Amino acid sequence: MLSYIIWTATPEIIPGTTFPVWYGPLFASGFVVGYLIIAKIFKWEGKPEQDLDTLLMYMVGGTVLGARLGHCLFYEPAVYLSNPIKILYVWEGGLASHGALVGILLGLYLYSRKRAGQNFLWVADRIVIAVAFGGAMIRTGNLMNHEIIGKPADQPQSFVFTNSLRSILQYTDEKQKELSYFDLQPDTKAKDTIVNKVVHKPMILKIYYKGLPNLERAASLSIDLFNQTTPSADTAKYKRELPKHFRQFRPIEAKSSKEGVYQVIETKIYGIPRHPSQLYEGISTFCLFLLLYFLYYLQKEKTPNGQLFGLFLILLFTLRFFYEFLKENQVDFEDKLSYNMGQLLSIPGVIIGIAALLYSFLKKKQS
Repeated sequence: MLSYIIWTATPEIIPGTTFPVWYGPLFASGFVVGYLIIAKIFKWEGKPEQDLDTLLMYMVGGTVLGARLGHCLFYEPAVYLSNPIKILYVWEGGLASHGALVGILLGLYLYSRKRAGQNFLWVADRIVIAVAFGGAMIRTGNLMNHEIIGKPADQPQSFVFTNSLRSILQYTDEKQKELSYFDLQPDTKAKDTIVNKVVHKPMILKIYYKGLPNLERAASLSIDLFNQTTPSADTAKYKRELPKHFRQFRPIEAKSSKEGVYQVIETKIYGIPRHPSQLYEGISTFCLFLLLYFLYYLQKEKTPNGQLFGLFLILLFTLRFFYEFLKENQVDFEDKLSYNMGQLLSIPGVIIGIAALLYSFLKKKQS
């Protein structure tokens, strides 16, 4: 049996296009489903339906602003404080879940100040149900984007992420107009190679060209794949990512052949299986959503203030703290820390969750 999975899903919904990508619709689905959940809760508890749109506005604004500012201030403060206008460059990526939660809580505080019968903890207890679902969708989007990857792991559930390879092939050599497609399969006849205690799995890469003048030209393009010294702006990002997922060892093996109208180059590369940390977090956050929804359904309007909010913070950030041991650090300065930024930011979340749960327990005992 294979001890890894080759993850070939593309960030784009329609492969070969640039829009739309999976992340956007998955991110939006968190708000849509969350809105429907909160609408049902408002109906059960007899809250004004017109408040829903206002609450949604605070939620969207708090999530987006908090996530963006959280990334800029927590992970790359030097970059964004030296050039604040770059904070607005959201298309370049960079969102932080801890920042999103801070933004959501601030939005809920502003919303609840002027709402009778909807104090902060009442709203927070119900909103975290929707937030848990949204978190699961966001981590699914990260998986489709091949981002927030885990550390190397030689285990059956490990993933070899292929997006950097696909993108390099797509853009190399003046956007590789002659490239038609590629195929990546495990080489079951070869043995694993271990470099610096990291297991490299042998794989066969077949690149299908159409319209190249000769097979020698195709072979040279394939061999240069891992040795491009001056990457273009299109390939620079993926050139940095490629060594995290694949290696080629010398002597480089490459064979040329023809299959119908295609000129085919077959070469051996070695994939690095990694923990699918996005999948771990996505599944556990979805289970958290089911737990919170079930607990609320049992109690509805009798839910003690702070109970679900406290449980959410404790479980989410405790899991996040331990998952971070399986994930690659997002920025270089984290390599010098005993605990990375995700772990350090999770500790206050757990403490606040314990305080909320204790408050809920004491209030319930008093009543």
